Amino acid sequence: MAVDTQTIADAMLAMVTEAAGVKRYKPGDLSKAMVAKFADDGVSKDDCKDAIRVLVDSEKLVYTYFNGTWLEIPHQEGSAKG
Repeated sequence: MAVDTQTIADAMLAMVTEAAGVKRYKPGDLSKAMVAKFADDGVSKDDCKDAIRVLVDSEKLVYTYFNGTWLEIPHQEGSAKG
């Protein structure tokens, strides 16, 4: 693999951040997009799972379970802002 896990994670985070509030992504959708984006580098679904794990463990993304399983940027409560 020529692309490291952090590069895949950064690309996923950018994709989710860009669509925040407009679209939500399923983990499988993110994996498919990254496999297509880095097709020349031989990125696999397992590499994408590792990248998702890095993002969730570092609390940059969270799983939400409403009408399916989604990955989103963590929400802040109104009193926590500021």
